[in-house]
Amino acid sequence: MFEIASLIVVNLIIAAIIGFIAGYLIGRPRTAKIDSIENPNGSSNTQDSKVKPVINPVFRKNAQVDYKPLVLSSPRLVGKDNLQKIKGIDATIENNLNNLGIYHFDQISKWSNKNCDWIEEFLHFPGCAKNNQWIEQAKILQSGKETIYSQKIENGEIAD
Repeated sequence: MFEIASLIVVNLIIAAIIGFIAGYLIGRPRTAKIDSIENPNGSSNTQDSKVKPVINPVFRKNAQVDYKPLVLSSPRLVGKDNLQKIKGIDATIENNLNNLGIYHFDQISKWSNKNCDWIEEFLHFPGCAKNNQWIEQAKILQSGKETIYSQKIENGEIAD
């Protein structure tokens, strides 16, 4: 009986050690090397060996996660909407919204004021969504109608 109990204890100790090692390997912070920055004279930067931790940008922001708007993992099968039709959204902001999981007008049209605050905090552009009335424009564009600004985008009067 003592032999069986001692074998069980030894197996538990071995399993605990393997568990700690696996937990450390899986749970340690992920890092990514920063791409080398080439100087204009053609030589590479000496900071190639520096390592920067990769952090999901959602969790770096000061805004509360509770007010994060509804996001999708990918655009719907019909394709993503041209969010640049909304005044105040340029290519950079559209890319940031897409990376966050916002692809369609109906997602923006369902935002609350707290969601707008969260997005403005996330994009580091205070007041951009509220001042440019993104929600109201998205509701119009979602219904299939056009705004004056979106018509100018379609006609090429305003560069994307």
